[in-house]
Parts: sequence; C-alpha cells; structure tokens
Amino acid sequence: MADAKQPKPDPKAKSGSEGGGDTGVVKDKESERKEPTPNWEQVLYAPERVERWLKGEITLQELHGISGPEMLEMAVIGFSLYEQGRYEDAKVIFQGLATLDPKEGYYRTALGAVYLAQEELDSAEACFNAAIELNDKELASYVNRGEVYLRKGKILEAAHDFKRAVELDPEGKDPLSQRARILAAAALETLEAAQKEAQNQPKAKPKAEAKPASGGAKASSKGASSTKKK
Repeated sequence: MADAKQPKPDPKAKSGSEGGGDTGVVKDKESERKEPTPNWEQVLYAPERVERWLKGEITLQELHGISGPEMLEMAVIGFSLYEQGRYEDAKVIFQGLATLDPKEGYYRTALGAVYLAQEELDSAEACFNAAIELNDKELASYVNRGEVYLRKGKILEAAHDFKRAVELDPEGKDPLSQRARILAAAALETLEAAQKEAQNQPKAKPKAEAKPASGGAKASSKGASSTKKK
C-alpha cells in the first residue's frame, strides 16, 4: 500500500479571516513599522475580544494576533517534518494549527495524513471527515479518506471517495487525482476478486432430515421404561 499523501501548504490559502491574523486592533503608523504597540497585551486580550473568542466569533489565531504568513510558515515546517518521517513532531504542529484556526480544513487534512502514515486509522478518518465538512472541494481529503476505507476493508466507501476526487479534477492535473485513479483501480480489483471468490465457494449441502428410530431402538426404550417402573 502506498504511503499517505499530504498536500503541500498553499500560500494563497486563507487562514482565519481574509488571510488570517485579523485581530480587530486598529493599525497605526507604529504597528506598520513593526514596533510593538504600548500595552499591546491589554489591547489584544481585552475582555471584549476574549468574549468574542468564547462565542466563536473569532478564532484562537485571531485572538493571539497570529498573521496568515506566520500560520503558513508553521504549516510549511509541519509539512517538511512529515516528509522527513518525523510524524510525532509534525503532529504537534498540525494539532496546534487546527486548534488556532478550526475553520481551516487544510490543517485537518494534514493532521489526518500524519495519523494515516502512523496507521491510526480511526483518528485519520475523523480528521478527514472534519476537513470535508469544512471544505468539500479539497480532493486530498477524499483521496486519503478513501485510503483509510481501503485499509479498513470498506471497498465501496473507498471507491466512492476516489470517484469524488476524480470528479474534482477530471483532467488529472493534480497528482493526487492521479493517485485516486490508481487506488480506484485497486479497489475495483479487490472487489472483483472478492465476488469471484464468493461465487467459487461450494454451496453448503442441506442437512439430512432425522430418521425415526428403528424398531429395535423402540423396543430397548420400552424396556428401559419398564425397568424404571419396577
């Protein structure tokens, strides 16, 4: 079975509100010069902003004032760690990113790919499900969830996800959709093999009906009963 594939972070992808890091704090000339605003902690963690976070109106990323480029930089590091096989380190980064911005599906997809590489299939499936709920146009989530289904023996579900991935990239420009086509063919072969095996299995013979006991047996049973009466 081929390894899980994690999509590379997209610099154009939005993180948070319009590129991430929209803290709601008015920018002034000092902030534009990247000089710290006096009492910035009081401004950033003002009670009204914390209240907005508690209500789900802003993400933890926005509450902390982490910019989109900073989130992207962390995602690139996580992707590099994943490519190096340092799955536990990559997992920490993508868990953190998913917590900071729970509205961004990519972080769930990336985290799911790490779980899949570690054969933690239930956790991987949960991540891909969440990613698809956030963005049902991301074919990486379908390809990797399809692979989870394959490893779990859910062939029909896997084929459905691969089909959806191919539909999202009918021209096959994305390597992930090409992977989906390969895995879909493998799923079809597995399904056909299972059907042939089921057809070739000998049918079970019907059980013979129980015959009544012979006369000798009846006689012996009567003898036994008469002995009991004595």
